[in-house]
Amino acid sequence: MQRAMRAAWSLSLVALVSGSSDGGVSAVQKVVIMLQDMNAKAKQEKQAEEVAFAEFDTWCTNEQANLATAIAKEAEMVETLSAELGKLGSDTKALGEEIGQLQMDVGKFTSDLKAAKEQREKDHAEFLTEQKDYGESVDALERAVSILSRQNYDRTSLLQVAKSQQLPAAAQSMVSAFLGMMDDDASDPMSPEAKAYEFQSGGVIEMLKKLRSEFVEKKGECEKEEMNSK
Repeated sequence: MQRAMRAAWSLSLVALVSGSSDGGVSAVQKVVIMLQDMNAKAKQEKQAEEVAFAEFDTWCTNEQANLATAIAKEAEMVETLSAELGKLGSDTKALGEEIGQLQMDVGKFTSDLKAAKEQREKDHAEFLTEQKDYGESVDALERAVSILSRQNYDRTSLLQVAKSQQLPAAAQSMVSAFLGMMDDDASDPMSPEAKAYEFQSGGVIEMLKKLRSEFVEKKGECEKEEMNSK
């Protein structure tokens, strides 16, 4: 721009000098005025350029600082995200191991549950059998006690009870022994033998009642155990 101004000044100076050869003082004054105007204009333009450059320099400085801040923040974010990514990877691995362990546990629990269910069914079947046996034994003992408690008990009925599979072995032995005493002498109700087995029948009844109570108690314990195991 300064070159263009110098070129324009040179051409103007040549024109003034060429066109004003007769009035030298006037021409010089015009040249001075023109030079002064050109100088003032050059200063003005220079000042404007300096202001524009200063503004541009300030903008560049600010933008450089903003860019540095943005880069630092982005770098910090990248570092944070990298750390989180590493943690997520570690958590994913740990969760995968936990899932694998849980799957193994589920398999074991399923197997244990199946075995427990099978054992429960087996125990329940045994309970039903045991409950039935105790119930039948109690019924058989009650029949034996009922027969022996009569004034004139039926030997045939008592024999059937003695041979019953539901009657406990101990009760069968007692009833069979009592029947043996009856066979020894049943013709004379006033004979010593008759008195003996009559007295013995009372003892047998008490023993059978005691045995019945034991079986009732065992049956109750069995049923209580079954209720608790449900």
